[in-house]
Amino acid sequence: MRIAIAGAGIAGTYLSRLLAKRGIETDLYDGRDQGTPCRYRSCGWGAPSGIGHYLAAVDLDLEGYLMDSMSSMEFDGLIASTPLCTINKPRLLRDLASGLTLHHHPLDRHEPGDYDIIVDATGICRAFLSPCRSDLVLPTLQHRVKVEPVGDAPLIAGVYGNRIPGLGYLWIFPLGNGEYHIGVGGIRLDQHERILEQYYESNAHRYTFTPVCSCRGIVRVASPYYSQPFSLPQGGKEGTSPRIIGVGESIGTVAPFTGEGIIYSLECARILAACWPDQDRYERTVLAQFAWMRRERETLEYLLLEGKETGPRLKDRWRFYLNARRSGIRLPLAEAFRRMGSLSRWVENP
Repeated sequence: MRIAIAGAGIAGTYLSRLLAKRGIETDLYDGRDQGTPCRYRSCGWGAPSGIGHYLAAVDLDLEGYLMDSMSSMEFDGLIASTPLCTINKPRLLRDLASGLTLHHHPLDRHEPGDYDIIVDATGICRAFLSPCRSDLVLPTLQHRVKVEPVGDAPLIAGVYGNRIPGLGYLWIFPLGNGEYHIGVGGIRLDQHERILEQYYESNAHRYTFTPVCSCRGIVRVASPYYSQPFSLPQGGKEGTSPRIIGVGESIGTVAPFTGEGIIYSLECARILAACWPDQDRYERTVLAQFAWMRRERETLEYLLLEGKETGPRLKDRWRFYLNARRSGIRLPLAEAFRRMGSLSRWVENP
């Protein structure tokens, strides 16, 4: 059986490594170059430290990729302890791909060769699968910035929803050596540059900001349920075209509230490797494992309703709180409920 994995991002490279450990050979195709110094699109490089056990499964050590800790973060005025950190994502991807059969060009979707299975790990492009049942995307803009404090107080990591005129947030993730990823993302948002400029201007008395690079991106926050179909059967005369199976962001394994995707892409790839080649079991497991993403997506749809004058319902606030807990962020329940809605303009400010 010949297997191609289209896309050498987190999901694609991790899946290829897991299958290789089982003696299953794959051809990995990497056509990625976003025209940025790191060659990647907008991503904060933030992840929970829990990704360590995923890396250990392919003989890698999280310590080799840590850039900075986000053990204390601000969330719209609330300070919380977290297990989050920033990782050197480009280095991790290089190491995941090391020793694999890697082709430095994209797989041609019109002439894919004589593969029996093609895994679509092309993320937002979803190059081989048919369109999602109901897609939802979050455009982003991120700057890599050198930050120098005017006084003694360093810039701390944080996520701020009350700065965004809509459903979205601004993030500040430390990369070490005084550098940060500062970015903004929002559904139906088209004011990214202005929001970042306002942030820099309002904090110019506290810090000097020197831009290093910038990049734009689009994140799929549709949830796996609404990103179906996950696969396409073999077709053509006598089944001559390959079977297609999606993994990672191509099938929506990104937290709709936060856009966090690294650990969920790793988990999705792990599920596919564990179920391989049972496609039906894989799809059932993904839908069950990430059922909470469907609920988050439905909250976003509720908040996006035209003409709606009420704020989040009790169950929406509970979902926001569960999202934080799922990431290991310890927020006081009562205060978190009051403030969590500042993720959007539909909720009262604290």
